[in-house]
Amino acid sequence: MKQFYEYLVEAAEGPRIPHPEDSIFDGSAAATKYLSALNEVTQNPQKSSIKWDGGIALYFGRNPQGQFVLADKYMPAKGVYPTSPEGWIEYDRARGANRGDLYDKIKTIWSGLEAAVGDTPGIFKGDLMSVGQLQPVDGKFVFTPTTVEYRIPVDSAMGQLIAGKVGVVVVHKYQDQPWDGRTGLTNAGNVAILPPTANLTFKLTDIPAVSTSAKQAEQALTSQGAAADQFLNGLSKVARESLKTYTNRYITGQTKESVDQWLRNNISDKQFQVLVGDNNDGYLVKNKAGLTALFNIWNAIYQYKVNLVNQFESQIQGFEQYTAGHPGGEGFVFPSSHGLIKLVNRQTFGGAHFSKQR
Repeated sequence: MKQFYEYLVEAAEGPRIPHPEDSIFDGSAAATKYLSALNEVTQNPQKSSIKWDGGIALYFGRNPQGQFVLADKYMPAKGVYPTSPEGWIEYDRARGANRGDLYDKIKTIWSGLEAAVGDTPGIFKGDLMSVGQLQPVDGKFVFTPTTVEYRIPVDSAMGQLIAGKVGVVVVHKYQDQPWDGRTGLTNAGNVAILPPTANLTFKLTDIPAVSTSAKQAEQALTSQGAAADQFLNGLSKVARESLKTYTNRYITGQTKESVDQWLRNNISDKQFQVLVGDNNDGYLVKNKAGLTALFNIWNAIYQYKVNLVNQFESQIQGFEQYTAGHPGGEGFVFPSSHGLIKLVNRQTFGGAHFSKQR
């Protein structure tokens, strides 16, 4: 009971996997930790798996009483572990929400996931990729859960798993550990269970390029970390979050404004006066070197990460991923000693994702 409860609570408390570069907004010590996590990727690239662009994250399996449960990633923190599709409707109704046709989708895949689990105890975590029996298009199963379009050849190993099924789920974890693609699940039901690696083993294809970007990130953090810390120490939590939001929106193309222009339109006038000021005499202006250090470190860690992403992306084979009509998927996930980190090219995937939402 304790293991089941702790797993679900842990999963729900941190539903979003962090971007390594954003760690600098928590200070140089946090950035050092995530830089170390990226170094672990270079040391063990084979532990990386594909970050599938699923429609919704699911937690499913058998609780200590042997009941099959299926939840989204937010339910466990509220003590909600639905044992039937109706449980989803009741949960949403109690919070005044309505997720439309999602309930029919959950009903469609329920028995298939339960059959896949069989008598296996514990909880699996996965992404719902498709609901409804897929029909081949030019010899491929094609589906777009959110932003990335997947094209899987019918005659491939994954294609054979998908054929005739009413749903597709990519499974990532079992009992809060990376799933090995075999333990505890079968394709006995009417839902295709796909492994997160797609049976690919990733490696570094250009070690010198990775080494160079790693050194540049380390040098930026070593030489400018103290200045970034001093700068951050003079900011409120709200101001830190505002700057992080700005960098995130700038890299994804949601804005092309300068930081001062963006802040004017996205924070209160009182905060703007403190940070920028109508006479350009605010904290950011007076401490421009610290702001520059912060952005330099963010960018150096980001470039290191993108170098890894590009090398792994070139190794995708056996199926195709397209983002905004161009080859490429969401990215990759790595189980570092500091927890999961995601390796995503935010300019390409993030840009396409948020452009689609506008």
